[in-house]
Amino acid sequence: MSHFNKPDAGIRKRTSTFSRGRSNKPKPGLQKHNYSIEHMDGLGQGVCKQEGAITFIAKTLPGESGVARIHKRSKGVQFATVDAADELSPKRIAAECEHFQQCPGCHYLHTDYQTELSFKQDALTKIMQPLLRSGHLSEQSISVVAAPERLSYRNRMQLHYRHKYIGLVDAATNQVIEIPNCKMIRPEMQSEFDALYGDKTWSESRDGKGHCELYLDESGAVKETWNSDYADGGFTQVNDAMNAVLKSLVSDEILNAKKAPSRLLDLFSGNGNLSEKILEKSEETLPRVMVDVVPNNHEDYLKIDLFDEGALKRFKKLSSFTQFDSVLIDPPRKGFPALTYWMKACKPKQLIYVSCNAATMARDLQALEGKFTIDKMILVDLFPSTYHFETVACLSFK
Repeated sequence: MSHFNKPDAGIRKRTSTFSRGRSNKPKPGLQKHNYSIEHMDGLGQGVCKQEGAITFIAKTLPGESGVARIHKRSKGVQFATVDAADELSPKRIAAECEHFQQCPGCHYLHTDYQTELSFKQDALTKIMQPLLRSGHLSEQSISVVAAPERLSYRNRMQLHYRHKYIGLVDAATNQVIEIPNCKMIRPEMQSEFDALYGDKTWSESRDGKGHCELYLDESGAVKETWNSDYADGGFTQVNDAMNAVLKSLVSDEILNAKKAPSRLLDLFSGNGNLSEKILEKSEETLPRVMVDVVPNNHEDYLKIDLFDEGALKRFKKLSSFTQFDSVLIDPPRKGFPALTYWMKACKPKQLIYVSCNAATMARDLQALEGKFTIDKMILVDLFPSTYHFETVACLSFK
């Protein structure tokens, strides 16, 4: 059996799960709790229901048991970190990253990729239960698109610093966990990333705490910003390979609709990341209207804050069209509660909803009125090794 397939790798029975250095081991004296993991939750945590409490424990797997230390209680549940393990899952493998046990950035490197995808699909299916019960969606319509690479895919990395320490903040200890040998960053950014740890003169001119962001711009150059807004140079998906997959998937769904679209509305369009591919692949000229609040120089762009109460009224006033065959929407994590009003106004035959938060997507889709079917729901794994994923819902209206 290879090292990476050893089921006891990473956490050893009845030994500490923490390596030397700036440890995230809970402070001495925190209450111990016996655990037995029943299943995984949507945040990549093992769920234990015993001793009269619901406990969430990161870096565990179903079937594992042992002793954990409680580090937080909130709203009737508690959160813990493994202190010692009695039983380990045969699905456990040695994490390919030495920082995994301490680092809050990855959640599934202690198991194989297919198991990770199954956990994500289970999470998506659970979130969509109301739509499954209503008959708008069938479980057979839910599918998964896997990523080609599990590591070395991030073209953007935000690190937090406190004095001379730089890395990711662990919520359990509120400490910065340094990750000098992180496996997630793209090779093109490695030199600049290494420099942050190799030469800490940056700390001499920066007191207290803040953040640094490394990213690849459109030309492939590595950019570095300090204490600026996230994605200060313009938002891009962190996984180029899977973003290309996402764009192709969305364009195929729209262009292969039962009725070829004659007009396309792109809400929360950004710079047209998703809809540009549709126009490129369309055999005929396809009128498009993009709507968002970010800077955009396209002629078919309307700058409107879609969360503003008067957004729909303003759109009707400014847009050359008010009805569209196809609507594409890619909102931020909070979703788009006004979706149902826009669907009533635009009367589309097709809606493609792309979301980085399946819970708010489910809420928005449940609020839709009229007859519709979710023909496909596709989990696109833009964020391997983490609990995050992108979801594409393909709806048809009658």
